[in-house]
Amino acid sequence: MLKAGVAKVDVTPPVGVRLAGYAGRVFPSLAVHDPLWARALVLDDGERRVGMVALDLIGISADQMAEVREAAASSAGIAPEGLLAAGSHTHSGPRRGGEGATEQENGYWETVPGKIVAALEEAAEGLVRARMGAASGWSAVGVNRREMMPGGRVELGRNHFGHFDSELGVVRIERADGTPLAAMLNYACHGICLPADNYLLTADYPGPTRHFFERRVGDGVTALFFNGACGDVNPREAGVHHGLASGGGFHIAERAGRDLAREGAKVWQAIEPTEAVRLSFARKEIELPTNRPRAVRAAEEALKRVERAAAEPQEEWSPYEGWWSPPDPEGARRRVARLKEEGDAPVRCEIQAIATGPVAFVAWPGEIFSQLGVMAKQGSPFRPTYVIGYANGSIGYVPTPEAFPEGGYEVESAAHLADNAGLVLVEESLALLVGLKR
Repeated sequence: MLKAGVAKVDVTPPVGVRLAGYAGRVFPSLAVHDPLWARALVLDDGERRVGMVALDLIGISADQMAEVREAAASSAGIAPEGLLAAGSHTHSGPRRGGEGATEQENGYWETVPGKIVAALEEAAEGLVRARMGAASGWSAVGVNRREMMPGGRVELGRNHFGHFDSELGVVRIERADGTPLAAMLNYACHGICLPADNYLLTADYPGPTRHFFERRVGDGVTALFFNGACGDVNPREAGVHHGLASGGGFHIAERAGRDLAREGAKVWQAIEPTEAVRLSFARKEIELPTNRPRAVRAAEEALKRVERAAAEPQEEWSPYEGWWSPPDPEGARRRVARLKEEGDAPVRCEIQAIATGPVAFVAWPGEIFSQLGVMAKQGSPFRPTYVIGYANGSIGYVPTPEAFPEGGYEVESAAHLADNAGLVLVEESLALLVGLKR
């Protein structure tokens, strides 16, 4: 007999923290536009218990995830293998803590694991008999962002002929009496409807997506939004070049949210939920192959460019600008040194698979290209399978093998990975899914 519980906890940081996702911002956050949430869903089939947490944050670190899992195992009865937490990857949430963070920022992030655990505990305490089902819709809110420019250079833009994942996954969870309880929405698209000159804390388009979906389905439902494999996908109507070439804004986030909510609500109505749900899960630490010499060469070339730029006369920042990124030779030198120190070490990361009856989820800790996500979905023995990105840690961008020769921002960021690293990620994830199907 399936039981389910849902809860949400406010994780809005104090005004004054810097925002994540755009390197050239010059101000800290100035106000809260809409609150940020940790939304938790707990499922229990009488033998196993699963926890899934959707965060209005850029992501969650592996260390924070370990802290959450340890606490939730005792307080909410969720085994570490059955618990995932994922960020929506909003670029208007709080900047990550750690090195270079302010005391206020580090103080905020220290509170986040406890709030996630509190949401899980509340959801576990509220378990009720339930049934669930899943189905998929279609949306063109996203667009491939790797635009080929004259001369063969790839820039962040709109590639209307490039790959993006149009699937909108919807999981319907209702009480035994048929009243709505919770929904999981899964769509692969960067949270950047708000451009770099935005200094208001906001969940970006996942916020209005949940809001309008809940209004359409009913007041009793709590919607969780999980991003997907969207390393090369931006909102179709968002600004280009972080909003400097063409603008985004809250109206764009609202329109994207309305479009996704409209399609999601239509799919919800077509789902036929069942109580016959068996839970299973697995996780594994894997090693992704690397190409460290290539990364060192690229970093050394970047250092030379930055040093030349720093030697030239610099324009002073103007208060009329909301974006300013002066040359940073010291940062470039640290990157070269760090890459050399890492040597030939592989990239270690966690992958996770959770099956809830016929529907399965794959959790990946990074910004994975959309084509890799679709490969995992199509190769899975579960129908449907949904990919959740930015989950349980972060390893940055993972491009397809074909993208590496093209270059571009994502490829430059992932230069330390071997060309086939994404294929290894998919292969290992499919092996986990096959193991759960047996």
